Amino acid sequence: MRPLILAAVVLMTNACVMQSTYDKDMADLNATIAKNKQSAADELDAANKRCAEDKAAQEAAAKAAADKAAEKAAAEQAAIKKDLDACVAAGGDKGKALLECSKDRDAAKDRLARVQASIDKVKQALQAMAAAGKLEVKERAGFLIIALSGDILFDTGKAKLKDEAGGVLGELANILKAMPDRAFQVAGHTDDQGDEEKNWSLSIERALTVVRFLIKQGVSGKTVSAGGYAFYQPTADNGTPEGRTKNRRVEFLLMPNLSELLKMGK
Repeated sequence: MRPLILAAVVLMTNACVMQSTYDKDMADLNATIAKNKQSAADELDAANKRCAEDKAAQEAAAKAAADKAAEKAAAEQAAIKKDLDACVAAGGDKGKALLECSKDRDAAKDRLARVQASIDKVKQALQAMAAAGKLEVKERAGFLIIALSGDILFDTGKAKLKDEAGGVLGELANILKAMPDRAFQVAGHTDDQGDEEKNWSLSIERALTVVRFLIKQGVSGKTVSAGGYAFYQPTADNGTPEGRTKNRRVEFLLMPNLSELLKMGK
């Protein structure tokens, strides 16, 4: 009986020692975890503080650079104005006239640049259509000419548009609408076959048909006119079938903006 009691006492003593060791180890582990968490939190706070300081420094540097650039620009403008004022004062009426002339010249250059930019944009769009074989773009006597084959638009001897003509004329209408202040004439041309009077009528009727179509597409009627030239302005030899095909055409003649030209000439 005594050996059993002794064994039980030993087991209980060992269990108490193991529990005590376990509790100590857990307490040490928790303390280490808490210490590491606090250290990580401190490092994160320090990193956030450094980031905030760096950001504030960068913003301050950027603002200082912008302020310096603005001050420099203002100083340069003031210096230019001072020089101009001195020039005008020294030159009297001549100086004022020279200044006005310089302003007019710069304004004319700006207007010319805007006109040229508009023309270049239109040319690019037209050249894309020309590359697709839909029309021909050329210059004649300083005018921009857009030419469409009459055989693409009309049946022989007719002034009614073919169904397939709407596509190319619709594209062209969109280009022309981009120039609301630019007038243009639609001109009909024929070959020399048939009666002269009929060719006159046919060339004019075809031009009017195209004009009506363009107006329906949104082109302003104030900017477009129609004309017919029968066979009196050929671009090829009417003695060959190929030449006659080229002569049967509808042309769009872009007129110069006279108000812009007058402004640039002042």
